[in-house]
Amino acid sequence: MASVASKDGPVTLHFQDITRVAGETIQGHVELNVALAQGDSLEQLRIKFKGTIHSRIVAQTGKAAIAYHSTIMLFHTKLPLWSRGAAFPEPGTDILVFPFEFTLPKKLPPAFHCSATSRSATIGYSLEVVGERAGFYRTSRRIRRLISVVPAASQSQLLAKETLTRGWNGPWREITLEEKVRQGLWGNYSHAYLTVPDMSSYPIATAIPFKFRVQTETKPMRASDHSVDKPGKRLFPAPPAMSSDVKLILRRRAEIRVPPRTHHVEDEYPLEGSLGDVKRVAAVHQIVEEPEWIPMPGEKDEKGRGVWRRAINFEFTISIPYAPTCSTEILDWHYILRFIVPFPGLGNNLELEVPIHLDPGSACPPPPIGIAGSSTLTYADVLPAGPPPPMLDLPPYPTYFIPEGSSG
Repeated sequence: MASVASKDGPVTLHFQDITRVAGETIQGHVELNVALAQGDSLEQLRIKFKGTIHSRIVAQTGKAAIAYHSTIMLFHTKLPLWSRGAAFPEPGTDILVFPFEFTLPKKLPPAFHCSATSRSATIGYSLEVVGERAGFYRTSRRIRRLISVVPAASQSQLLAKETLTRGWNGPWREITLEEKVRQGLWGNYSHAYLTVPDMSSYPIATAIPFKFRVQTETKPMRASDHSVDKPGKRLFPAPPAMSSDVKLILRRRAEIRVPPRTHHVEDEYPLEGSLGDVKRVAAVHQIVEEPEWIPMPGEKDEKGRGVWRRAINFEFTISIPYAPTCSTEILDWHYILRFIVPFPGLGNNLELEVPIHLDPGSACPPPPIGIAGSSTLTYADVLPAGPPPPMLDLPPYPTYFIPEGSSG
């Protein structure tokens, strides 16, 4: 896969737009059209690599709104590439090529962004090519590229991912919820049973198997007086008829700190190919159980009273492509899975919330061979097997970039 090019005037950046792992050596190259650079009054060319954590909280003081900021610099490196008169292209071409490489620090939090009214936070990584131009009123040429970064997975985290990828054969853990749902004055029980692999945490962007069972019981009645379901009218409370009737939402709660102030941001994301996805119902395997008559204590036959018990089982996998759970000095976040089973009536929904800790799932790749931009084939041109998948909550441009002054 070839590198992606970005251009500003005589300067072109070639850099592969993929998710990177902390500790990885990244490569690319910059092309400079010297003939165009002379006409553009370009004097110097350099590249910067930067990583920051930034939090922002706006507080209302009387009639004035004051913005408070807190920034942690993770790294900031500048490398010179070219200055006027220092190098010239080969005869027959106007192009100079400047390969570059940079090794990310080994301990980095994942790229991340969240925002709400009066508060926001970002963990952002970037490279920026800066071409300074002569003249007081001339702005510099700039090419900025965000870099998606995830922490490197430990050996135990890689083993957990491999175990899930091969098909889970380990122990399971069950989480249960029992609630009464009411129709008028009658209370009828509904149950939710969630079964998950018995792991303390789960790798991102990896298929995790889930089993979700919804079981309901009617109010006490005589079986001879009430069939289980009449055409067009099911006995209350009826379990969901299909997977799209149940909602599964990933909730993320972030805590933003600009000492001594603290605010929270909550976001919710649907999970494709799971419960509630009307476009991919077939991705969920469902089994409807036959209704079961449960006599009341002391009753022995259909002439006595009892309840109808009904249940539906869903089996599916979910892959969560969001930043791993993380905690820093001024920003942290965690996730919760919300299962919502709707029933008629106000306040009757059955809601099961399960905290889920997400881990990185990719090892740091070995150093590349050769220099990007040379004739040797390198990592910048051919990706290693199984590159980390892109995350969906990257910082939006240009939110991440914090002004540093005109010098760049």
